[in-house]
Amino acid sequence: MTTKTLKLTFKERAMLPEILPAAANKLKQIIVRSLIRKVEFTPEEIEKFEIRILREEIRWNQQAASETFELELSDSEVIVLKEASSDLDKNNRVTQHNLSLIEKIDSL
Repeated sequence: MTTKTLKLTFKERAMLPEILPAAANKLKQIIVRSLIRKVEFTPEEIEKFEIRILREEIRWNQQAASETFELELSDSEVIVLKEASSDLDKNNRVTQHNLSLIEKIDSL
């Protein structure tokens, strides 16, 4: 099994769960759960970056804007991410908001 690294900005990390399938077969949902756990913010990060949810929008402080995160991904996680990216593209749901994340996933 090989692993790949995905380097994300704070914003991309926050939005990654939004692009994952909400419903799928059991095995795919296990992989989705694994991905969500990898990008979840810890209580320490929530405090450090002053993460707040305001009217369905996530906000954070300026320090977070310069942070980057590296995720180690298994082959199956890469497949799920690429499928999610492809689905967004096929359904015309790629926006300026998620484009950088989609491009990074497509380059894996």
